[in-house]
Amino acid sequence: MPTPAEVDAALERFAALDEKDVGERWTFRGKPMDVRYALYRTIEEAQEVLVGAAGAPHPESRRILALAQRAFGDLRGLLIGLPTDLLDRAPGDTEWPLREVLRHVLLVEGRYAVATRYAVDRAEGDPMRVGDDKLPTLATIDVGGDMSQILARLRAVRAETDRRLDDLPAAAMTRPSQWVHYDVDVRFRLHRFGAHLIEHTIQCEKTLGALGWRATEGRRIVRHLTALLGEIENLAGPAGAREIETRLVERAASLTRA
Repeated sequence: MPTPAEVDAALERFAALDEKDVGERWTFRGKPMDVRYALYRTIEEAQEVLVGAAGAPHPESRRILALAQRAFGDLRGLLIGLPTDLLDRAPGDTEWPLREVLRHVLLVEGRYAVATRYAVDRAEGDPMRVGDDKLPTLATIDVGGDMSQILARLRAVRAETDRRLDDLPAAAMTRPSQWVHYDVDVRFRLHRFGAHLIEHTIQCEKTLGALGWRATEGRRIVRHLTALLGEIENLAGPAGAREIETRLVERAASLTRA
């Protein structure tokens, strides 16, 4: 199985390819195709794995968090391999640079996970809100290093969310909680994970656009693949995702040999 670094390198390799590059020759089953189809074929295989897993009985909490992992995959595909200098360039005086957006995403992911678990576990006489001293703070969030290091931390925090929350009993889904100033339940809070990631993926897109950055065709396709891989990780398990990642790495290597 490929290492995480090998998978990241393959994704970065494909994400760097623009229209001319993805039109280059690639051989599929002994006949000529193009590099573009190397990615689309990997997406087709990922879809097959996901469909096979989707019919299995999963707790509702896992199905919801699979959507959050899909949203993380889309963010990962947007940002993977971007040069470090883009992390700290603000698009305007009042706008966050990417590094600060990702600091916020890491903070909120951790805070949501603690607050949601608290809603599941708290006794009836406990306060509705978890104590601030139990929540992550900005001071605890590390966004140093390059993009791959920050994405690896976000992936680890997402995995911790899943460990805490992806196997909840049905009765836990309606446990009361509070979000901002609203009375909600655990089901509502679980859906917030994916929506929050989507919100800040759009913010990152807007930031990159304001900085004059343009996504290559390869990256546009990669985003769909990494989103699928995210959902596969939750519904088909790590083995399903590693199967697709192995083919991706092999195909990236075939481009290098060509």
